[in-house]
Amino acid sequence: MTIASPLRLTLLGALLGLNLAAQAAPSAPVAVSFDTTPRAGQQQRQQIDLQAVIKARLEAGPDATEEQRAKMAKAAENMERMGQMKMAMRMEQTMKVGAPDAQGWLPMTVAVGAKGGSVEMGGKVNPLPNLAKADMSFAARFNPKDFGFEVQAVEAGSAEGNEMMRNLGNKTIGDSLQLFKALSQRPLKIGESIEVPLNMSLPMPLPGGANNMQGLLHYTLARVDKGVAHFDLSMDLKMELNTPVPRPPAAASAAGAETADAPPQMLHMVLSGGGKGTSSLRLADRLPLASRLAMDMKMTMDGPDNGRMFMDMDMVVESKGESLAKPVAAKKKP
Repeated sequence: MTIASPLRLTLLGALLGLNLAAQAAPSAPVAVSFDTTPRAGQQQRQQIDLQAVIKARLEAGPDATEEQRAKMAKAAENMERMGQMKMAMRMEQTMKVGAPDAQGWLPMTVAVGAKGGSVEMGGKVNPLPNLAKADMSFAARFNPKDFGFEVQAVEAGSAEGNEMMRNLGNKTIGDSLQLFKALSQRPLKIGESIEVPLNMSLPMPLPGGANNMQGLLHYTLARVDKGVAHFDLSMDLKMELNTPVPRPPAAASAAGAETADAPPQMLHMVLSGGGKGTSSLRLADRLPLASRLAMDMKMTMDGPDNGRMFMDMDMVVESKGESLAKPVAAKKKP
């Protein structure tokens, strides 16, 4: 198992945590709606701390040959010797929204960057590699009338990240905005709850178009105190996919024309999980002041080598927000 795979899973979890934490935006102390529609002049920054513990084990599948079982047993022994993996990451997210154009579209920029991180394996702690690849920023425009969204420019820490945002940016963020729209139309009183379905495009393309995660989000307005609304939240997530495994170029050429039409090797993965947390938001400017989301995710993956991997991840995402907007100067009395 490489560091790259759990890192992607961790980043996905962080993305989910940020989306959930930012989806509560009260507009009044009596009836509060989850309205985080971008507004002209908004400038907000979130400092995010992420802690994750990942446990993985390997075993041979029921159809494995003796040779495959021997290889899997050796790999499983090495993985068990290394023990669990602990990851920590600090991130920063900044959003700025400009003035509307003649058609009512709002220009906006979003930047996400890693500020540090570490990974512990086998009792050794090392800095997380390739953190710069997690950095990403994009310019876009948003239409508050119909919640239209268009990514206009992308700058990521890698060519892979640029391609990912070009392919999925509009779809992924557009899905989130449509969820915000639905939530904004359901005001809550203290003690009331709302459940909404989540259908999220994953931030990594998968062959065959299997790139959606389904879930259910549950929000409860706990209290409103001194201009700040406090929410309890929970979620359930699930995903299942069957996707072909790309054949390495060398293997494809060695296979010859006689196997060119052979059915592709398949990868089967099942992911499920849930989480609980809290979020406090300032009513005046829709600023998430603080949030905490604890998630438990489990994954089972059956590969083409008749091996089976089980992965459990416990993750806590905490964030603190601040407004970067300059206060409006008071008008001088005549």
